[in-house]
Amino acid sequence: MEEEKEENLPKFRGLYRHVHISVKALDCIIVACVVVIILATVMGLQNNGYVVTFDSRGGTDVASVKCDYGALVETQQQPTREGYTFEGWYRDPSYSEKWNMQTDQVTDSMTLYANWIPNP
Repeated sequence: MEEEKEENLPKFRGLYRHVHISVKALDCIIVACVVVIILATVMGLQNNGYVVTFDSRGGTDVASVKCDYGALVETQQQPTREGYTFEGWYRDPSYSEKWNMQTDQVTDSMTLYANWIPNP
C-alpha cells in the first residue's frame, strides 16, 4: 500500500519543473547571470562620478565639480571678467554647442568654456 502512495505523488523538481531544459544548462545560465550582476555592481561602485571643469577664458576661476551620470551641473559661482558680460557656458571652445545648466545632463567628464560679450 505504501508503495502505491509514493508512486502517485508528483516528483518535486523545484525551479526546473516548468522548464524544458537540462538542469546542467539552466545551472550554467543562472551562474552566468549572477556573474553579470556582480560585475555590473562592482563597475557601478567603482565609478566615482564625472568631473566637469570650467575654462573661464580670461575670467575668474570656477572650481571643478563632480557629478554622477545623468546629473545636472551645479556650480555656485559665475565667472567675472573686467569689461565683459558673461554670456554662458559652451561644450566646445568654438561656442557652437551651448550648455543649458537647467536641462543638459552629464554623460562623461568634460570641460565647459565661458563665452564673453564685450561691454559697450
